[in-house]
Amino acid sequence: GVPTRLVVLQPRVRKGSAYPIGVEITLGRAPSCSIGLPDDTFASQLHARVFTQDGGVWVEDLGSTNGTHLNGGRVTAPTALVQGDRVQVGNTIFEAQ
Repeated sequence: GVPTRLVVLQPRVRKGSAYPIGVEITLGRAPSCSIGLPDDTFASQLHARVFTQDGGVWVEDLGSTNGTHLNGGRVTAPTALVQGDRVQVGNTIFEAQ
């Protein structure tokens, strides 16, 4: 199904943190990001976004240095998410639920 939240799997110190997916959430080290990852040195300031469009939820890399990964593969264009997908931003891994 269509995911409604992102839940942190790694790192362990943040495991279980859950973030609802709204119209758009941004991920990165910048304080302005919806999901701030200030201590993840492999994340870019504005790394990726997850957004809702046409009844689905999508992930898009925002030109990050180290890339955004979906189930191990690099995200090169906006890609639809389904429940159970794993999104990696820097060293942080989320599960779409």
